[in-house]
Amino acid sequence: MVDEAFEEERRFVELAYRRLGAVRGGVERSLEEALAQERGGTHQARLERDVFVENALRRLEALELGDHALVFGRLDRDDEERFHIGRVSLSDEHGDPLVVDWRAPVAEPFYRATAQVPMGVERRWHLAVEHGELRRLELEVLSGRGSEDVTAGPTALYAALERPRGAQMVDIVATIQADQDELIRRPLGHALLVEGSPGTGKTAVALHRAAYLLYTYRWRLEHQGLLVVGPTPGFVLYVRDVLPSLGESGVELRSLASLRPGTLVGDTDSTPESRALRGSPRMVKVLARAVRDRERPLRHRIEIPFGSRVLTVTPELSRRAIAATRSVRGGHNQRRRSVEDALLDALAHAVLQGGPLIREAWGGDDRVVALFGPGADWPPRFPDDSDEDIVREVRQEIRHLEAFQRVMARLWPRLSAEEVLYDMRARPALLASATRGVLSADEAALLALEPGEDPSRHVWEVEDVPLLDELDSLLGTHEGRVFGHVVVDEAQDVSPMAARAIRRRLSGSSITLVGDRAQSLAPWGVQPWSAVIEQLRLKDVSIEQLRVNYRSPARIGRAVARLRERILGDDQGAEVVLRRTPGAVELIDDLGENVVEFALARVRTLANEVHSVALVLDPSVAENTVGGIGSILSRLGDLDTIRVTDVPGIRGMEFDAVVVLDAAALAKGPTGERSIYVALTRATQHVVLCAAASAPSWLHEALADG
Repeated sequence: MVDEAFEEERRFVELAYRRLGAVRGGVERSLEEALAQERGGTHQARLERDVFVENALRRLEALELGDHALVFGRLDRDDEERFHIGRVSLSDEHGDPLVVDWRAPVAEPFYRATAQVPMGVERRWHLAVEHGELRRLELEVLSGRGSEDVTAGPTALYAALERPRGAQMVDIVATIQADQDELIRRPLGHALLVEGSPGTGKTAVALHRAAYLLYTYRWRLEHQGLLVVGPTPGFVLYVRDVLPSLGESGVELRSLASLRPGTLVGDTDSTPESRALRGSPRMVKVLARAVRDRERPLRHRIEIPFGSRVLTVTPELSRRAIAATRSVRGGHNQRRRSVEDALLDALAHAVLQGGPLIREAWGGDDRVVALFGPGADWPPRFPDDSDEDIVREVRQEIRHLEAFQRVMARLWPRLSAEEVLYDMRARPALLASATRGVLSADEAALLALEPGEDPSRHVWEVEDVPLLDELDSLLGTHEGRVFGHVVVDEAQDVSPMAARAIRRRLSGSSITLVGDRAQSLAPWGVQPWSAVIEQLRLKDVSIEQLRVNYRSPARIGRAVARLRERILGDDQGAEVVLRRTPGAVELIDDLGENVVEFALARVRTLANEVHSVALVLDPSVAENTVGGIGSILSRLGDLDTIRVTDVPGIRGMEFDAVVVLDAAALAKGPTGERSIYVALTRATQHVVLCAAASAPSWLHEALADG
């Protein structure tokens, strides 16, 4: 039975790959023919050609699987129907299904069926395919006729759990578990929050859910788009291949730093107090006031030469022009036109009718006026001209005067978000005005920047991005892109200001949030999920928990559980650690000045034993090491299996081994317990905690075996 089943599936895999090549070749030929056609003909013909080319390119992208398996499962139903499950749908030359896309409804039992609830499935087969060849076949008998000749068991899952980790995340499409699949297939249009400790598959669920929604709601999301927001640029690079491997390339991946396209963002070196303040909802009022402070009436009259006469913009006129805009909808830059129109109307009527806003440039001296010739009687008037014609012409003339535009720049300048934020923080008077009554003097000082830089070239910190986005909204310069669904990873650290920026990009309430409050590294500490939900202005949010840890080996899992309980107290769910391998956790403290060399030696040793190693640095290490981070990197050599990062930069990723330097300093920092927790939970095999001084007792207790 084993040999027969294996041989049957081996032949099917060969057939499926041949068909994949044939389909791909046919699409390529059709695309070449379409591109070879001249772009003449009717508009409709050109449009149809462009749509065909776009669809062909998208299909080719979906069929480009690389090293990923085309097919990984088979369902034998009670009614004797048989379906092979794979990454993409594939039909034979007659149009009959050959491979069913894993997201199709008929594939759902592959992930959800059990012996207790077989969902009409008699047998479920797992195919391990590598480089287009069947390597291993596994059978689960769920109902009906069984066969004791074929070994059953979840070996596909365990094989996936024990594989070495690389530089990028891989999909789990062949081993999605029932609790994960139920969340992945939740319908569009609802708010879903998935909580779970590290290793429960939150990020994988979020990304596979994105692929599922794009498949199931293709028409809607192709028009509206789907956005995935990650915590760091490194995280985005880490997960960027997952969705293409699932046949989807139409997802926009952004980190919080790149949430606002075009913003220059560098490393964060501000104090925790400054970071927390910039994430505070009080900044909404501060920024609104910073914009209003640039909408100011004149203090003194300004004169504008106009031919042989002089126009006058008075403080009173400027106040009336500004007041007229208060009922006008739109941002600051859109409403600028209303101010301009109000001034132009008043000045143009003064030219036509006279009054206090206009005078002769030369005091009415006829001899001087005569020197201007026709200009003295400007604007010329023809018999058919109405007053409205004259006013319209005069308005245009005044609008293009450099002197008038200088008045507008004083009164209501055209602004960019960078200009407003930089000027407010670099000019003490503007900072004091914007923060008065909202922030204390000490808090306002946390926002201050050194003056003298071009705002358009200033390098911002990630905490500034939501502030710039808020200003875009106030100025009317927002990118305007909204999405049909948004996925947010590490949602526990979304600040109130970042939440507002994310909400602007969400067309309704269809959002997926994933996170673990015990991993919060925000300077404001661990916040309840209710706060995050309120900041995003969401209602009717389904909060679900994943409780099976697929990443941590048993030894590390016990330490993680103790730390999680210490951080969250009783506010946590029991967790099951699935992996059978024990793993290793080492704490070597009191190393003194030898701590750096000791840690680097361990990193080099581990890099020769496993596929991926992370060296996690406390910020004090680079400061106290001669040559800083550059010296540390140079001593590690050119090993491409090593990643050097801080704790925020490692979240959402996993490595075979993790080395922490300096664990005692990290443990005593403002987010000490949570930082150690994050570092521990990244490893799939081995953790080494190196410390110059003695580690705190709570860390020794958490790592005690037993």
